[in-house]
Amino acid sequence: MLTSAAKNPLPRVVVAFIAANATFFVFTHDMARIGATSLRRNALVDWATYGFPISEVGEWWRLATGAFLHADIRHLILNLVMFFLLGKRLERQLGSVLFGVVCLNSMLWGSAGALVAAPNTAVVGASGIVYGIMASVYIVERLSGGDPWSEGLGTLIVINVVLSFVIPGISIGGHLGGLVGGLLAGWAVGDQRRRSPIRVWLTLPSLGIFGFVLGAMAARTWMDPLF
Repeated sequence: MLTSAAKNPLPRVVVAFIAANATFFVFTHDMARIGATSLRRNALVDWATYGFPISEVGEWWRLATGAFLHADIRHLILNLVMFFLLGKRLERQLGSVLFGVVCLNSMLWGSAGALVAAPNTAVVGASGIVYGIMASVYIVERLSGGDPWSEGLGTLIVINVVLSFVIPGISIGGHLGGLVGGLLAGWAVGDQRRRSPIRVWLTLPSLGIFGFVLGAMAARTWMDPLF
């Protein structure tokens, strides 16, 4: 007989990601100003995602590190709550390895989208990953014969996309880039019942490489933004 723990294994990637973000928050914020905009300026300068240091100094890791920084405690909590609720659902459907690769793709495409839209703006936050997971859950469940729209997931996506354009200070490019990356990753993973390992492991790395290259190229437009 399976125990409840065996039926619902701990979503390891979800837990590790939340722990990493919480740890980064502690070390990059002025904890005496926790209720305000408390992100230390040196952390923003050293790790945020923006064009000049990626293009001119070769600091390519900023395509990843910006996703682990948050402007304040509200920003952190909102992203991590959404990540937990959607992420545990997707990780239990895909398994930890595939879920981790979907997150990586969403992060790279989110960073690329942010740089395409505003290469001179320092961008922080895990929202690109969250939007990617939203899209991936929808696509995976739809391809597997489910109806995620009836469960409110489609409405959640629409509302969040609209809010990206309405609320000031949000990286529209980061949100939409992550959404597209997650959608493509979800399509690559496909139907859970008829999943092709060859298709998955050819397509997902290719998507990740393309997202990385697109981000690096977009960073070069910091002197002449596309939009």
